[in-house]
Amino acid sequence: MYRQRLSIKAAWGGSESYFVDGRRIAVDDETFLILNDDRTYASQLLSSTPVTSFSIFFRPGMAQEVARTHALPTELLIEEPRGIRSDSVEFPEQLRAHDRLITPVLRFIHHQVEAGVSDEDWLEEQLYSLLRGMLTVRGSDLEAMQSIPALRAGTRRELFRRMGLCVNFINTYYTRPIGLAQIAAAAHFSPYHCLRVFKAVYGLTPFSYLNRRRVRAAVHLLETSHLPIDEVAARVGFECRATLFRHMRRTRGAAPRAIRAAAAVKASPERRSRPQMRGPNDGRARRSSRT
Repeated sequence: MYRQRLSIKAAWGGSESYFVDGRRIAVDDETFLILNDDRTYASQLLSSTPVTSFSIFFRPGMAQEVARTHALPTELLIEEPRGIRSDSVEFPEQLRAHDRLITPVLRFIHHQVEAGVSDEDWLEEQLYSLLRGMLTVRGSDLEAMQSIPALRAGTRRELFRRMGLCVNFINTYYTRPIGLAQIAAAAHFSPYHCLRVFKAVYGLTPFSYLNRRRVRAAVHLLETSHLPIDEVAARVGFECRATLFRHMRRTRGAAPRAIRAAAAVKASPERRSRPQMRGPNDGRARRSSRT
């Protein structure tokens, strides 16, 4: 078990399991995870093929510094350049799909670390940018929390925390034949209460969330492997290829073969180009390729 600083976790080419409060949380190609400061956890990576595990650890007080600065309007920052005092910043510890706000910075840092960049000033700038994105997402979470049908703020916080347990369960065990009862039990909900609160927070039912998660995993396999479509369906938890076709057309508007063909065109040599980003940051990055 490790007691660590605020960190963000990613894994590419497979999955890495983190064990937090007796629960398994699996980070893979489609997700990332934020763990709060002073968190105790263990991790495990079991794979027959190389998997890249990448973690970034933020120095103590760095998130509070960014939060304090954003709490003041620009005019007041002239008088209070270090911002106002702020309590510790807590992030919801739930698996999140890769996005356009955090993921590009995370991948950029990873690519530069892989290339051997070790400039501490540059890294500090990057981590400030990463924290800015993380705090923006946290703000969206706080807004979503207000949609929970409960009178007391403390009750809404607890229900939102439990919704995170449901999300972690779905993202970790989506390849298994799980249903509403198992998802609700992961957060100590009754099935109906889970359904009601989940839809209020995420705008869709747990079953719809589960199938969208399976579709994302299927798209990844279609784009990165030559597995038969039947096997892709089985690997992501769909009972047959017809179910995969139905949900893929519903959420992506295209059949599996079309998605695979589009990926092949995109990966052709004349279409390849590495995106360029400007850097920022101060903290530590860790990466490893393990089997």
